[in-house]
Amino acid sequence: MNQKILRTLGFSLVVVLLLAGGNALALDTVVGETETYLDAARENIRTKETTAGNLVIDAMREFTGADIGITNGGGIREAIEAGPITLEDVLTLLPFENSVVTVELTGAEIWAVLEHGVSQFPALWGGFPHVSNLAFTFDAGQPEGERVVEVLYEEEPIDLEAVFVVVSNGFLTSGGDGFEMMMKPALEDFGDMQEILIAYLQENSPVAPEVEGRITMIGEPVEE
Repeated sequence: MNQKILRTLGFSLVVVLLLAGGNALALDTVVGETETYLDAARENIRTKETTAGNLVIDAMREFTGADIGITNGGGIREAIEAGPITLEDVLTLLPFENSVVTVELTGAEIWAVLEHGVSQFPALWGGFPHVSNLAFTFDAGQPEGERVVEVLYEEEPIDLEAVFVVVSNGFLTSGGDGFEMMMKPALEDFGDMQEILIAYLQENSPVAPEVEGRITMIGEPVEE
């Protein structure tokens, strides 16, 4: 089956390259390199800032030129050890065909996104947010809907009335995991997350993402 037919059937470019035959990429094809461990352990990616979360959302924001990036930990799955990154690594890190989409959100809507994203903490919920060019603090001891205490954009308190271009994934911008506040008309659809991460790795390797203090938790969760 040729690439044109596969794309017409809705397969992502990564899957096309795997299935198309003569020019197919092997799963062990090296697409990049990381100098740090890319932590995507379920108990971490769904509760705190991680190196894998930072890499994925930074790649999305840099590729699109958005002001802010927000994605959910539930779409980021398998950790990658320091060293070469193969196509198989990318497909296991990002196993879902999820598009990269930009939308416009106000500062108040971004605050609401983060509030919803930490509403289930400390449960290992897939809606936990990972952010780029943004930092926030939440108090786990407060009731749902009242946990976010600070949001910083470019190291300054976010303007709740300002409008920002936000890059996210199509699952969230279609209201997945209850993120109805992100259901906005898409400014642009940039293609699959897998493709964009590969492009970012090819351009920027070796990468060395770190935990930078983008997400800060204070307080202790209330036991029910």
